[in-house]
Amino acid sequence: MKQLSFIFFIAISLSISAQSKFDYKQFTKTMCTPEFHGRGYVNGGDSIAAQFIARQFNLLSIDSLASGYFQSFSFPVNTFPDTCSVFLGENKLTPGKDFIAAPISGGSCGDMQCTAKSLKVHFISGKNFIEMKGLNMSDQLHLKTEDILVVDNSIYSSDSSREINYYIGKYATKNNVIEAVSKKFTWSVSPIKNEYVYLQMKASLFENNIKGLKVKIHLHHKYVAAHLTNNVLGFIPSRKKAKGTVMLTAHYDHLGRLGSETYFPGGNDNASGVAMMLQLGGLIKRTPLKKYNTVLVAFAGEEIGLLGSKYLSENPLFELDKVRFLLNLDIMGSGEEGITAVNGRVFKKEYRKLQKLNKRIKAVPVVKARGKAANSDHYFFTEKGIASFFVYTMGANKNYHDVYDTYEALSFESFEKLSLLFNKFIRKL
Repeated sequence: MKQLSFIFFIAISLSISAQSKFDYKQFTKTMCTPEFHGRGYVNGGDSIAAQFIARQFNLLSIDSLASGYFQSFSFPVNTFPDTCSVFLGENKLTPGKDFIAAPISGGSCGDMQCTAKSLKVHFISGKNFIEMKGLNMSDQLHLKTEDILVVDNSIYSSDSSREINYYIGKYATKNNVIEAVSKKFTWSVSPIKNEYVYLQMKASLFENNIKGLKVKIHLHHKYVAAHLTNNVLGFIPSRKKAKGTVMLTAHYDHLGRLGSETYFPGGNDNASGVAMMLQLGGLIKRTPLKKYNTVLVAFAGEEIGLLGSKYLSENPLFELDKVRFLLNLDIMGSGEEGITAVNGRVFKKEYRKLQKLNKRIKAVPVVKARGKAANSDHYFFTEKGIASFFVYTMGANKNYHDVYDTYEALSFESFEKLSLLFNKFIRKL
């Protein structure tokens, strides 16, 4: 009830601006608030966001499809809903800043109780770990059930680090483990789980003498076999008889929570992309496309493997063979360094058109092209023969899949000019 009240309050606060001009900054800020729980799979965060987006469609007078605004589907996901406490020696660590749990990690909780585990640290270099990869390391190192192995993966080349990480993952299926890293934490979500704890920690935490050091882990993970979620779809009919459809898409889900105190706001990825989709929706609603219907889709399940877009591509709610073009929007919060169009090297005619329009409008310094890539929600539609771009902005903000991807970190440098560019591009198809 509290969640529905919150959505209603926010929707009312945005209704005045939505009736005249969509307030993309306020929308993005709201999507990043703690009440949305990182728009993930804990506390119904993705459902709160889906309801909020559907309400925004309604405020913009964007219709639903005949089936309604929602398309439901489900998937398995490993979550960390509440208790997430780690002490290294006497020092309490901060989730997302000092450590993260690997997406596949188990917890310290048994079936009957959830208590902390106090484990003695045993340190090993990544080099030695790799040399022992074919051996039973727990036996070779004489590790006991109250011990935990810390593998240093902080000083190696990218290739070596990936190899070490791969074997840590295999080791973690049967043992508790900590991977010490120097790179920034980049979190994710997983549809599978282990029974053992697998954490990544800052390597700098182990710089002092670790002899006799203990780590106290109190981590609750919950595996959800069938998490129910929704794609959110809106519809704008063409002015004249439609000869096809243009799709505007953006995923609204993000990583959710790592415990009750830490959430991942997902400002750039991808509250900003949904805001751009709605911005375009408002422009098109005021002046619909002449000969194309417009379908707007806010996808769920992108962060766990493009599951929402895959589901819609396999269970379409409209005729996919009549889709003229799909414009997928992700990471729209900057633009100081330009934009990149994935599939720009595939659909060259449309790419040249986007470039030409940008030279006239000067929305961004450069429009770069990439080839085909399975890195966002355009992919499964491209595989079905639908011409598609996945466009993202480039700029100083490099926060990605971390706790620093906040609303406050967004510059919106090129947002309004890009919305004009995309609007003109769609109308030139």
